[in-house]
Amino acid sequence: MAVSQSVKVRRDGTLVLESGGGTPVTLTVTYEDGNFSANTLGPDEDRIVIRDRGTIVGLRKGDDQVGTLSWAVHYREFTNAGAGVLLDFINGTQAGATLNTVGGAGFEQFLCKITFTTEGTDNGDSADGQAIFNSVLLTCDFSEGDPDVLNVSGEVYGAITYTGQA
Repeated sequence: MAVSQSVKVRRDGTLVLESGGGTPVTLTVTYEDGNFSANTLGPDEDRIVIRDRGTIVGLRKGDDQVGTLSWAVHYREFTNAGAGVLLDFINGTQAGATLNTVGGAGFEQFLCKITFTTEGTDNGDSADGQAIFNSVLLTCDFSEGDPDVLNVSGEVYGAITYTGQA
């Protein structure tokens, strides 16, 4: 298959949050600015420089780095006991129920999976592209303005996988 000739734009993106458990709960992020950002899209370990009396003679991999991601959403409500809203999901609840983490043993905080999809098939590609971020801890802050904004930040503690054209 040829390389995509379709340059992607923010209208092509979709962001979905997913909890863990036997029946995962999903939340599609809406009313967003289209400014999703992720800083770690490939292997990123500490670099350990090996020297012989000050001269660089090697480079080794060190500890894994924590990836980060972020986006902004137009604020609509902080919580809703009857429907899923972003801030509730970030706090590990939805419509009054506690969500299951994707973190598993060894992780105390609520972690979720995030899938960022870029539309490809509507633009001539054979498949949509996806970046899947596993074991993500989300935090959020609020900014008043026109419109009010929820600024979401994430720390990626799991693997990042990609899908796309074959």
